[in-house]
Amino acid sequence: MTVRLVRPTTTIWQLDVAVLRTLVELLPDGEAALLVDALPPLLAMAARPDPEHRPDPEHRPDPEQRPERFDAAELVRRVRRRTGRYDADDRTVRDGVRSALDRVVGYCPAGVLYRVQLPLPDDVRKLFPPPVQVHAAGAG
Repeated sequence: MTVRLVRPTTTIWQLDVAVLRTLVELLPDGEAALLVDALPPLLAMAARPDPEHRPDPEHRPDPEQRPERFDAAELVRRVRRRTGRYDADDRTVRDGVRSALDRVVGYCPAGVLYRVQLPLPDDVRKLFPPPVQVHAAGAG
């Protein structure tokens, strides 16, 4: 008898929730609420971050420093952890993040997308689909 280990797969739902929860951690409360309110009810409920969430056991965020500040590489790391796809390389996870954001764009009005992207670091904004990407002031 041969036993085959099956690689874990991530559903679209799990990926979308992981990306949204991670994105909400980067957003100020007002923009996070705008984003969540634009989502369908079940996705909105799932996208709200777990109040007990900590990115890692050593991380103790300062409550005065809301939102958290991190770059696209950290966003990819957190999405990988949330989806349990430790076997996936950065490029694969980053592509998954882009596809999830492409689906999220379909739920959100342009004004919400604009407001949500403004406080994000440049490298995170670049993960959004080009037609809706907000560019930094003075950028090309």
